[in-house]
Amino acid sequence: MTTYNPLQLFTLPPRPADPKPFPTALALDSFSDTLWIGSSSGHVGAFCYPLALTQNVHFPAHGSRADALGGLIGHPDPAVRQMRVTDREVWTLTDGGVAGRKRGGLTRWSISDPMRSLRTMAPSPTNSHELLAAGTAQMLLINNARGEVVRRYDCPTPIIHLAPLPRTIVAASMSGAVSILDPRTNFRSAPSLTVQAHLGGLSGADAQGNLVCTWGWTHMQGHPVPDPMVQIYDVRTLRPLPPISFASGPSFALLDPSNPSRLLVASQSGVLQLADMAAGTSEFQQLDVASYVTSMALSARGDYLVFGDTDGQVHVWTTHQTDGSKELPPFNGYEGSEPEWPTPEEPLPQINWNDATPLNLIGLPEYEDPLLSNFAPKDYATVTSPFFNPPEPIPPAVLAAMKVTDFIGYATTPREIRGKRNVVTARPGAGRVALGRGAVGVRRESEPRFRSDKNRNSLPVEEETVVGEIPKYYRKVEIKYSRFGVEDFDFEYYNRTEFSGLETDILNSYTNALLQALHYIRPIRAVAKAHICVDCQKEHCLLCEAGFLFRMLEDARGVNCQASNFSRAFSATPQATALGLMDDDKVAVPCGTLIQNLNRWLLSIFSLEAVVNGETFAIRKSTMDGSNLNGPVSAINQIVGINVSTVNTCQSCGHVSAREAVQQAVDLAYPRRAADVGSFAELVGASLVRDASTKATCPACKQFAYLESKRTLAGALDAALPPVLAVNAGAASAEMAEVWKDRYEGGKLKRFLPRRVGFKMDNGELVASDDGDIVYEVQSLVVQVQTSPENPPHLLAFVRMPDDDWVLFNDFLVRHVKEDEVFRFADAWKVPAVIFLERVDAPRVLQLDTLPTHLDPAVLFKDLNLAWHRKPAAIKHRVLTPDEMPSPGTMVAIDAEFVALQQEEMEFRSDGTKNILRPSHMSLARVSVLRGEGEAVPFIDDYIRTTETIVDYLTEFSGIKAGDLDEKTSTHTLVPLKVAYKKLRLLVDLGCTFLGHGLSKDFRIINIYVPPRQVADTVALYTLPNRSRKLSLRFLTWFLLKREIQSNEHDSIEDAHHALLLYRLYREFVDDGRFEDVMEDIFFEGQRVGFKPPTDRPTTPSTGAGAFPPLTPLAQALAPLASPQPQPHHSRRAHKRGNGQWGGGAPRGRW
Repeated sequence: MTTYNPLQLFTLPPRPADPKPFPTALALDSFSDTLWIGSSSGHVGAFCYPLALTQNVHFPAHGSRADALGGLIGHPDPAVRQMRVTDREVWTLTDGGVAGRKRGGLTRWSISDPMRSLRTMAPSPTNSHELLAAGTAQMLLINNARGEVVRRYDCPTPIIHLAPLPRTIVAASMSGAVSILDPRTNFRSAPSLTVQAHLGGLSGADAQGNLVCTWGWTHMQGHPVPDPMVQIYDVRTLRPLPPISFASGPSFALLDPSNPSRLLVASQSGVLQLADMAAGTSEFQQLDVASYVTSMALSARGDYLVFGDTDGQVHVWTTHQTDGSKELPPFNGYEGSEPEWPTPEEPLPQINWNDATPLNLIGLPEYEDPLLSNFAPKDYATVTSPFFNPPEPIPPAVLAAMKVTDFIGYATTPREIRGKRNVVTARPGAGRVALGRGAVGVRRESEPRFRSDKNRNSLPVEEETVVGEIPKYYRKVEIKYSRFGVEDFDFEYYNRTEFSGLETDILNSYTNALLQALHYIRPIRAVAKAHICVDCQKEHCLLCEAGFLFRMLEDARGVNCQASNFSRAFSATPQATALGLMDDDKVAVPCGTLIQNLNRWLLSIFSLEAVVNGETFAIRKSTMDGSNLNGPVSAINQIVGINVSTVNTCQSCGHVSAREAVQQAVDLAYPRRAADVGSFAELVGASLVRDASTKATCPACKQFAYLESKRTLAGALDAALPPVLAVNAGAASAEMAEVWKDRYEGGKLKRFLPRRVGFKMDNGELVASDDGDIVYEVQSLVVQVQTSPENPPHLLAFVRMPDDDWVLFNDFLVRHVKEDEVFRFADAWKVPAVIFLERVDAPRVLQLDTLPTHLDPAVLFKDLNLAWHRKPAAIKHRVLTPDEMPSPGTMVAIDAEFVALQQEEMEFRSDGTKNILRPSHMSLARVSVLRGEGEAVPFIDDYIRTTETIVDYLTEFSGIKAGDLDEKTSTHTLVPLKVAYKKLRLLVDLGCTFLGHGLSKDFRIINIYVPPRQVADTVALYTLPNRSRKLSLRFLTWFLLKREIQSNEHDSIEDAHHALLLYRLYREFVDDGRFEDVMEDIFFEGQRVGFKPPTDRPTTPSTGAGAFPPLTPLAQALAPLASPQPQPHHSRRAHKRGNGQWGGGAPRGRW
């Protein structure tokens, strides 16, 4: 067994509050060549490199008296209790708090504990952004991304040590018990997962892998004495293993991280035992200490042992030979991240100062914060300022009639301004200096209005952007809701282009920017649209939903759309949830990082879904397809796939292994120093082809050794590089974001992101520059924008159109922008996230004209069903035959029913009014489509299988009951949403005219765009220009068809049928030239009965002046087609009165 030899010895420097500090906590960094030391004075220091131990950073730990600046001086123990080092942060714990800092010492988050009860901490096994801290009081679950306590848990006994396990946390309590804490049960310990390790209490514990070792106290003749046994447990069953005997009394026990069967036990006097539990052997050493050992730590490979003593000395021992050695392995065992060092300051230039030296040789320093002399306008240009906002002049009519008495003027109010003397006129420019551009009071002149309140004769005022300020259109836009719902929101205010935006009132709307960027990449759009033309059987296929969405964005041409169906399929994908791609408020992941993770995953999913039943589209010409991978090359991989070859060489045995793969996105790999970054083209080239060194198990020698990895492009350059290159910017840190900022070189502005990037091969090496054999141009990019520190960041997209015009997509805000604005990154508020580059010769290498463009109409001729127990009596439709194939202009009647997946969220104001925060989330539950000719027989009557949780079936309005949408219990025709959607999409493409009542809202929830020329909506037909009220289907049917419908619950076939009958009546009224007279009678009767069919109407029409007139010939023909009712009500029809006017029933004065 290997022994440890002394390597380094140094003493901690004295501190003002502690003249002789000693190390209380030690940690050897697993990611960097660094030793972290926490002292009794509450300070933390970092020392780099085993042979040099160069001091790197030093800071006071949060919660110690060194950090409290005198506020906690009276507390007796400011020492650092524990430290943990992660790949991004250094966590320190004292009695008074726990904090996380960057490796450079900058505080990222901190939590204070006024009780000063903390003793230990451990990272959460289920969430990388959470850690658990415990001690003598409550356990704290801390979110280190937000820096706040998420939850508190009561502890039955004080906890002295926490150690992370793969899925749980092991807790050692002062009572001597060892427990397993499960995060799924709020970190409660079950009796079956608790064992009493030491009768007299625990002194400490350590855990590695599946083993836990403990040491503590026992009882002898009624007195507590140190327990000479180190207990070992297997945490999977808490089964005790043979203990390790240590007669000197254990004070520290460490399991070797590289070999948990190897245990180091030490006493306070320095006796060290090295026990190999697998071989059953032990060795003893004496540590060279003159006092007592206070702390101890072991490196990740077990080759460095560090311990401290009460004299304030830190001892570094190693298993390597130390006799004159000039090189030793790093503390972490491999070439990890380089320690952060301060950038050396450049010396100032020398100035030969004399009486003739001009003072302007000393320039002003660079600054980002406003100067003290730059007062904000709000501080001096207030609303009441008579200089910047003078009051309106007194009207001349008042001045003419004014009489002055004792310096006070009196005048009567002129008739022309009576009733207006307390009204303040919003003058153009008034208040702009004080309240911001375009503001009057607290409302902006350019604020959008609802359609119901909008003055169509005036255009909104667009604010001008002051140089140096963030333009308004970069702000995050939100939908506001009136009493008429989201349909009343004026989306046209935000978009006056022919390109459609995407709404934000759906789950995971952060994907909007990426979907817009992908939509305007022609090859990806073409493959997605072609994919919906094949028989894809995957229910939640994201490529199908992207194809449907791209079709809708094309057809809408400026009308706002929403990606609700894509979001639904995305949310139903378990892999997306497992990868943390959901937009969850509980996990604070920067949206720029989130969209890059989504881009990488989504392109890989697209590449898998593009292969259907082992077949895919061949769109890349044979001369370009140089891939030698097994199986067909996915159509998406033919567009974005990068063919790479990776060669791994084992440094231990020399074994060489090679493999080829296809990657869909390039993650930019920045150098360790931001100053070493060259041009954007060089950065992309270095990220495509790069060398790396990792540590892994060699498949040949089975050793855990270094593997030198070299990645190159596979095959010829023309075949290896794809037509579209997807690049993840990876500018997550402030240092990397600084690389993208604009800078001046030689007095000229230089932008980091160019429009063109080129690649070529030179002597077998990839060379990237602004030009080359393969040239790419930026086609679209997604950027993260944060307009102010208090506002959360959001995403938007820039897209280059075929005419080289650039368009900004900020969700549903769409506008044209200049190219210079796209590539400008002047400050940190705008950071790139995803960049798509397209080859200038993409039309040459891709054959997109061979892709299918029309959906297969066979889906209309099939009676598809998923329900296990469909009843023949429940089948109300007859599918179309090939002879009934719809043609352009074919009339079909449609109606749909919906269920609620999420209730409406609203707030009530103090005046009793309500404000809708988020509308209810509806989902299609049933859709019925009827033939428009003859007896209007349904040919589609599909119930939609829904796997999401339904919060309200809305049975009164939808007729849907629990179990109707479950294939195990439904008795109706049940299909997936994609099948029903494809049928409707096909009818739209065939040119059918959809007839129904209130179709705009139905199509919005279904998430399909139907051109207005293909819609005949009876809501819009039965209206008058001077009447804003919309008439219900039930009232129109009662009045015109003398039928009662929807008395108990809705039925989509019945509603579509009566909408068709109303349309036929409408055509008769228009042809006879009496439609306006009929509508006047409808509104007259509606106002009398409240626009609702009265429930006490006589079932038989009475005689007299108030009786209903006889039906017209067309109405008589249509009446048998209406759904039979047990007690029909007769309706009031327009007829000619004696005074020559068209009306209905008795004269209006006699109702």
